[in-house]
Amino acid sequence: MTLLRPIILAVAATSLSVCSVTAAKAQSDASDPYGKAASQASATSEKGFYATVGLGGAWPQNVTGNTTILGVGVTGSYGLGGGFSGEIGAGYDFGPVRTELTYAYTGASLNSVTGSARGTSLSSSISNGSVSTNSVLVSAYVDIPTKSKFTPYVGGGLGYTNVGWGAYSASALGITLTQQSGNQGVLGYQAKLGVSYQASAKADVFVEGTYQGSSGFSVDSVNYDSLSAFGARVGARYRF
Repeated sequence: MTLLRPIILAVAATSLSVCSVTAAKAQSDASDPYGKAASQASATSEKGFYATVGLGGAWPQNVTGNTTILGVGVTGSYGLGGGFSGEIGAGYDFGPVRTELTYAYTGASLNSVTGSARGTSLSSSISNGSVSTNSVLVSAYVDIPTKSKFTPYVGGGLGYTNVGWGAYSASALGITLTQQSGNQGVLGYQAKLGVSYQASAKADVFVEGTYQGSSGFSVDSVNYDSLSAFGARVGARYRF
């Protein structure tokens, strides 16, 4: 009997310990029965294909151009106004990195022109002038994890941009300058900084600041420098 007592006490202590651990685990599982599975499912659902759309505005920077009229070099500075900007496309989320193929449109108004030749400058307002860009871009973004539903991101891309320059007329000191409309395809690029919010298991909403530009282009014998615009968009991404 003396020998059995320590053995019985040891078995009882071990049983109580096992029961305590089992009860604690059961309580934890009861409070979050799908915790681990949900975490794994969430990590999986964030990867894969998705569709994206964003709408907002863009504010182009003034652009300069130069041409030759009757053998005289003329430089023009064009004042541009803000307009609509939108982007739509598809992407693939690898986890911390996403890639996208998108179509982007930016419209702007052509408001004024200042022409300079042989040290003399003339300024004129322009009515009904317009500038637009239609771009197809391949972009990559890095999502910065925050252990919350908010995810900041940064990235950019390159692609093809078709710049459209609307016809306009400008008059100053009895001289009227008319330019025909035209367009040209050039190198396009963009950069973005934004933050997204996980609205549901399948959908994110986002707000972003954008910078979009193109290399120099030529329309109606006028050679223009690079075109660039700052912008802002709100949008959504839907994961398949």
